[in-house]
Amino acid sequence: MRSRWFFILIPLILLGARPDFKEGVSLYNRGAYWEALRVFAELADESESLNPQRSASSYMRIRCYNKLGFSQRALMLAREFPISFPKSEYLDDLKYLLGEIYLGLGDPRESAWYFAESAVTTLDKKIRKAALENVESLVQTACDSDDLHALAGRSIDRTGQFISLLVAERFLSDGKRGEAIDILFNMRPYIKDDDLRKRAIQLYSRFSPTQPDTLHIAVVLPISGALAPIGTPLLNGIRFAAMKYMDSTDQAVALHIFDNEGDLSESIKIARIVRDDPRIIAQIGPLTNENIKGTSAVLEGRRIPLIAPTATENHLTGLAPSIFQFRATRERKATALAEYAVKSLGLKTFAIIAPSTEYGQQFADNFATRVDQLGGIIQYQGWYVGEPTDISKNHFRSIREIGLEELFSKMVADSLRLDSLLSGLTTEGDSINIYAQQLQPILKKSRPTRGDSLGVKLSHIDGIFFPIHTGSISYILYQLASNNLITHILGDENWIDMEILKKRDSYLQELTLVAGDRLGFESISTAYSDEYHRIFKQLPEQYDFMGYDVMGMLLSSAQYAGGSGTKLWDVLVNSPNYQGRVHNVQWGGTSKRENELVFLLDYSEKAFKLTGYYDNSGFFSMDSAATDSTLGIE
Repeated sequence: MRSRWFFILIPLILLGARPDFKEGVSLYNRGAYWEALRVFAELADESESLNPQRSASSYMRIRCYNKLGFSQRALMLAREFPISFPKSEYLDDLKYLLGEIYLGLGDPRESAWYFAESAVTTLDKKIRKAALENVESLVQTACDSDDLHALAGRSIDRTGQFISLLVAERFLSDGKRGEAIDILFNMRPYIKDDDLRKRAIQLYSRFSPTQPDTLHIAVVLPISGALAPIGTPLLNGIRFAAMKYMDSTDQAVALHIFDNEGDLSESIKIARIVRDDPRIIAQIGPLTNENIKGTSAVLEGRRIPLIAPTATENHLTGLAPSIFQFRATRERKATALAEYAVKSLGLKTFAIIAPSTEYGQQFADNFATRVDQLGGIIQYQGWYVGEPTDISKNHFRSIREIGLEELFSKMVADSLRLDSLLSGLTTEGDSINIYAQQLQPILKKSRPTRGDSLGVKLSHIDGIFFPIHTGSISYILYQLASNNLITHILGDENWIDMEILKKRDSYLQELTLVAGDRLGFESISTAYSDEYHRIFKQLPEQYDFMGYDVMGMLLSSAQYAGGSGTKLWDVLVNSPNYQGRVHNVQWGGTSKRENELVFLLDYSEKAFKLTGYYDNSGFFSMDSAATDSTLGIE
């Protein structure tokens, strides 16, 4: 009888030797982890063609190892899983499993992180509930102070935002109010999602006064007069931001709008009204440097934020603690451009041609100073008054004279080669005076600089810096081309005029700009533009966006300030980052109230491309972002 059953079982074993995935799941659910492991391990090693459930088998193998106490083996396989199966539907489940693995290894920090990641990414309600319970328990009871600080500073993505709020809650419950505030302030600029934003505001309300029903903000702009073309769109952008804020919150915004007509005395009168109104927690404007200075002196005693939306004068914030400079200073932009030109572009020789205004002088001097410090050479520096309608006669002519003199000197120094050629020691094919060839269009003159026909192409100046005012591009491009100078043009954001550049870009060899916003390369959503046009009967442009972003920054901070201008000042200083629609803010400088963030743009193929940016930590190249998957730029 025994031998009979033996012969019957042999074909059954041969025919049914391949393990079954469902059987493996059944064994796992019954707690038979060793038997389940044998099934899933064999299935995981099969090819995709034999086993369409290979990623599921691999995932279950990791779970079996974890259940059997082989945590290190489970962790190793879990780390390999996303590489082997980048599109697996079990990637979200793996995050929760990693939380369990690290918990088994006695690492509450890593366990909390992966449970948090699971909680904010999974679509499975059951897993989300379990992940939330685990991460909240770990943060509240198991993580020590070092763990908490590490978790709060780990990332600014949604997982990092969520766990930072949990850490802030833990510190607050432990009586560490200052640490809770620091974490909340540092993370606040990145929190965009409504659920996390509401949680952050609720947390902040535990250590700040009750939010007022209405936020009162003064807006002082030239709505009439010469500067009205700037003040009016700024005001429209401010109004639009206030509308959007009130649509998304249950808090009202009252704008106290004043027309200063661009006049200093009127700005001072308005400042006295604002000073005497205790409801007002901040002021936006005025625009010009002098008006900001006069206003700040009057508001000194109130200690409320005074946002300067357009003023770029150097060291302006040092005059009063209330001033926040929304636009990067001239020094900041000029220094960044000089560093990029020398260090990244490799330029060595420079010329500077600038308007003889305070704007042009500060830009030019700051650029020249930094070039000198970096070992570059300023070969020429010149000024013009008014529009640069004719800078060839003086500046371009002087630059060409320098270049021609250099070529002439090189030709003379190379004359030995000509002597050798004439004496028959070499053939013409062996030795040619390249400088004589280059100077051929004017070589008949006794001195090359006395008869410049403009036929000689000159490239002795690596870069020419033009800090210009709006509307000057056409004049400069035409004269640059007609003077036959081959050079890299360096400029400020006033060069961003796509209509002119597209028409005249044949006059340019290379163009690099420094800008204080993303308007030159950022795509604006049609939904935003359409809504703006519907309300204000015009499409948003430079100053509309500026008003929108200034107000957006102020309102996002005011949510955490409890209706107090002093607390709003503290919030702004202690939360240095803000990302608007086209403006990014990173407070810095000596005062911590100057926007330190500037962008470098290259013009190519009729469009601007973001090359990199300078922030508080230095230069960041977009090329490095393309090769480093751990870096994310929004």
